[in-house]
Amino acid sequence: MIKMTTKLSEKNILIDAMENELKKIIMRMGLASTVLLLTVGCVSEPLPKTMEGFPHRIEVPSPTARIATELNPTALPEGASAHLPAYDGDRFFVTLPVAQQNSVTAKQVLQDVVVPILKAIGFERGGDALLSPPEYGVKIPTANFNELAQDVALEYQKNKKLFRPKSQKIIDASLRKTDADSEVDRALQVGEGMTFSQLVAEIERQEIQFPFQQVVDGVPIEHTLILASRWEGQSVRSVRGVVYNKYTITNQNKKDSERSVEKAIKALLTVEGVDKVDTAVDGPHRVLLPYGTDPTGKTILRYSDRMILRTVFQKEDGKFLLWLDAETGKILKLEPLFDNAQAEGMEFLRDPSTGGTFKATFKVDPATGGQYVLQKQGLSNRVDYLGDGDPANDLAIPENSNGSTPYFANFAQAPINDAAEAICSSGNNKEFQQVNFLAALHFYSKHIFNLGIFMPFPKLGGTSSDSSDPWDPQIEVAGYCNAHSSMKFGACDGYFDAACPSVGQLNMAHDKTMIAHELGHTITPRLTLARPSDWCGVGTCAVPLGWFGLHDLADVWADYFESTNCTGGWVYKNQGGVDNSLNCLNHNEFGYLPRLHEVTVPFDPAQPGDHFPEKPIQSGLYGGFYGNAQTAAAALWHVRLGMRSKSRSFGAIQYGIRLTRALMNTGFTGTADASKHDGLYKSLYDLELEMVDQWTHSATPGVSPALQHKGPHTTNKVTAGFARAGLFLIPPQCLDGDKTTGAPRYCPTAKGGENGGDAVIDITDNDSADDIAFAGVVHPEEDYLELGGRAPTFHVWTGSRYRLDGANGDPTFNNPAPCNSVFRVEVSTDETFATGSTFTSHWMRVDTDPTTPSSPECYGTWTPTDAQWNSLQTNGALSFIYYRARTQNDTKTNRRLSTRPGRLWQVPPPYAVITTDGESEY
Repeated sequence: MIKMTTKLSEKNILIDAMENELKKIIMRMGLASTVLLLTVGCVSEPLPKTMEGFPHRIEVPSPTARIATELNPTALPEGASAHLPAYDGDRFFVTLPVAQQNSVTAKQVLQDVVVPILKAIGFERGGDALLSPPEYGVKIPTANFNELAQDVALEYQKNKKLFRPKSQKIIDASLRKTDADSEVDRALQVGEGMTFSQLVAEIERQEIQFPFQQVVDGVPIEHTLILASRWEGQSVRSVRGVVYNKYTITNQNKKDSERSVEKAIKALLTVEGVDKVDTAVDGPHRVLLPYGTDPTGKTILRYSDRMILRTVFQKEDGKFLLWLDAETGKILKLEPLFDNAQAEGMEFLRDPSTGGTFKATFKVDPATGGQYVLQKQGLSNRVDYLGDGDPANDLAIPENSNGSTPYFANFAQAPINDAAEAICSSGNNKEFQQVNFLAALHFYSKHIFNLGIFMPFPKLGGTSSDSSDPWDPQIEVAGYCNAHSSMKFGACDGYFDAACPSVGQLNMAHDKTMIAHELGHTITPRLTLARPSDWCGVGTCAVPLGWFGLHDLADVWADYFESTNCTGGWVYKNQGGVDNSLNCLNHNEFGYLPRLHEVTVPFDPAQPGDHFPEKPIQSGLYGGFYGNAQTAAAALWHVRLGMRSKSRSFGAIQYGIRLTRALMNTGFTGTADASKHDGLYKSLYDLELEMVDQWTHSATPGVSPALQHKGPHTTNKVTAGFARAGLFLIPPQCLDGDKTTGAPRYCPTAKGGENGGDAVIDITDNDSADDIAFAGVVHPEEDYLELGGRAPTFHVWTGSRYRLDGANGDPTFNNPAPCNSVFRVEVSTDETFATGSTFTSHWMRVDTDPTTPSSPECYGTWTPTDAQWNSLQTNGALSFIYYRARTQNDTKTNRRLSTRPGRLWQVPPPYAVITTDGESEY
C-alpha cells in the first residue's frame, strides 16, 4: 500500500517546515524524540482518509529474560569461521571451506557439519531434535540467463546512452546471435572478472539446501531451523539458523483441523476493519510458535495452526497469514499479505516525465470471439478500467485488423499508442494506460520468474504443485487516491483537474514505480514467510520471519525494476508546487511520498537521510516500516549502483539474482522486532550476511574451471553500500553494551565483549562526466579510471559510530564511538600487493566523537599523490589497480582488513580498470 499526504500546498509547506525543525531537534536530542514526532505529526496532519484502513497486525511478545549460550568454538568443523549466538534462540552463521563434491547427503551434512555446530553453540538436545531433509537436499529455484539477457538488451534499447564500443557484441553473444569470442571474454574479464561461459555458469548455478527443522514430537518450531547451503558439485559452504535449547510448551496440542479453520474465520472477523472472510487458501499447518520467554529465560512455545485466509478488509480484497492457538482459538500472530498470444504495445519509459515511450512485448490470452483483451492466464485477469467490473469500458481490439493476427495482438496501433493524450483525464486516450499497466506487470513478473522465485507465482502460500493466483487489476479508480497490492490503482484529484498535470496528485497507474512497489508486496513474502508450505521437502515446513517491519522491501523492488531510487516521483510531483517534487527533486523523509532512498557521503548528521540509526522510527499507523524500508532501500540502491558501475550490462542483473537468493535465506532468526533499533539492526545484519555470502561464493577456487574466476572481487560493493547507510557486518552482541555477551571471533568476552570496528573500502573516480543518466537518474561510474586523468579517491569506513545499548535497544552516541580509530589504504598494480608494486597511505585518524557534527565519524578518505598515481598507470590502458584498507584501534589490539568481511570470508581485493577514456568497453 502507498502512503499519501494531503494535497493542500499550505499544509504541505507547514509540514515541511515542522519536519525541518523536528530533524534538528532529533539530531540534538537523539531518537528519544520519536514520541515528540508522533505527537506533532498527528496534530499537524490528521490521518488521510485513504489510509484509515491500514491492515491490523498482531505480533508475538518479545523475549524478556534471556539465557546466555555456553559456547565452544573449538567444536566447529575444521576451517570454519562463525558468528555465534550470545543467547539461546539467537541466530548463528557459519562459513566453511569449500571442496569439489558431486554427491552430498543429508546424513553426511548432519554428522560432519550440523552436529559439530550444535556442540559449538552449546545445544544439548543434539541431532535427534532435528528432522532431516530429503536425502540429497532441496533444489532452490535457479535464474535463467537466456531470458534475463533479453531484459538486458531491452534496457540498452530504452537508453542508447548505455552503449559503448563492445556493448552490441556482448548483447549479441548473450542473445545467442553470435558466439562469445575471445574479444567478448576479454571485455567481460576486465569488468566482471570472468569469461562469458563463467558468467552464464555463475548466474544459472544450482543452489541445494538442507533444511534441518527443530521439531517436538514431529511438530516443527516456527521461524527456526538449521539451513545448510551448497552449490551443485561442491561441499556445504555456509550454515545459518536458530535453535532453542531451553523451552517450555504452555498449551495443549489439540488436533482438530476443520474446527481450526472455523475458529480462525471467527477470530479474524473480530479484527477491526475485516469485513468478510472467504476461506482458507493455505493450511492449516500445525507448528510450535515462539511466544516470548518465561521469567527464567526459557522460550515459550505454543501449539498453533498457521494458515492464510482470503478476506475483504476495508472493502479491499486481501489475504492474512495468521497463527491460531491450537487450544484457545485465539489469534497469536497476524501478518497482512497485501499491503498465450504474443502482443506489443507502447509503455512509458518509467512515467510521463521521462518524455519517451518504447514498444514493449508481452503476452496475452488468445483472442476470444474475435477480440484480444488485456488478460494473461495465470498472471492477470482482464484489466478493469475504472474498477467498475464492466467489460464494455475495458480495452479490446479486433483479432484480424490493424496489424493483429490470430497469433499476434497489436496494441501498439493508433490511437492507442498516443501517449500525449493519455496523461490527464481530459485527454482522449484512456487505453494507453491499460496497455502500459499490463506490459509493466508482465515484464516485472517474467523478470522475477527468471531471477528464481518460488513457483507458482503470483501465489502466497499453498504448495509448489498449485496453480497460480492471477491478479484482478483495477486502474483509474475514481475517489481512490491510493494504490494497493491487489493491483488496485486509483486516480487522484489532480488527474481530473483542468490544470493537470501541473496540480495535485495524479494517476497512480501512470507511475511505474507504484506498480513495481505494489508487486514487491507479493515478491518478498513469496521468497520468505509466504513461500510454498512444502518448500523443505519433508512434512510441514517452518517458514521464516517476513519483512513486514520494512514494508516488504517494496521500494527496493521499485528501485530495482525502474532503475531509480525515487518512489512516486511522478504521481506526487506537485508536492509543494508545480514539479517541485518531480523525480524526488524535493522529497519526504518521514515515510510519505515521494520517497527518496539516499544517504550522503560523507555522512552529515544534520541531514541524515536514510542513514541508520538516525532515520526516525515512528510507531502506529505512520509507523517505522516506511522509514525502515527507506534505510534498507538506500543501502541496497548503493549496492546496485556499485554493481552497475563495475558491469554496465550485467551488474544490475547479478545484484537482482543474488538479492533474490539472499532473501530466501533470511528470517530464520527466531524473533526480530523491526520496530526497535536493535531488532531492525538484526534484520539488516541478517540480510547483509546473506548477500555477502552470495557474493563471496560467486566463484570457488579449486573446483570446476567454470567457477574459478575473480567474480567475488565485487564483494566490497555490498559492504560499502551498507556502510554508506550506517550498517556493518558486526554481530549485534558486539554493540549491546553488555560485556558478558560476545562473539568469539569478533568481540570475545575475554576482551570485553564489545567491538564496533570494521574495515570497508570503495573508490571514486572524481570524474562525473562519464556517469550514466537513465530516465533522469544518474548512475555514477566509479570503477574505470582515465589514463592520464585525475587520481581516484578511496573512501574508508572504520565501523559503527553508535552502540545499541540504550533503553529498549535504542542507539547511543557516546564519545568515543566504538569504531576503529585509524585506517590505512593500500593500492597496487599487483593483486598480491607485492612491495615494489604497492603504495600505502600513512595511518590516518578518523573522528570518533559523535558530538562533533561538523566532521563525519568513523570515516576517512585518501587520494594518491600525483607521483603515486603516475606510477600506478605505468602498465597503460586496460591495466588494473587493486585496493584494500586496514583499520585498527589506538592500542593495535583490534585490527580489521577489508578483504576479510565480517572476519568470515576471504575475498580477492577489488580493482579499478584504467582505460583510455575512463569508461568501460561494454
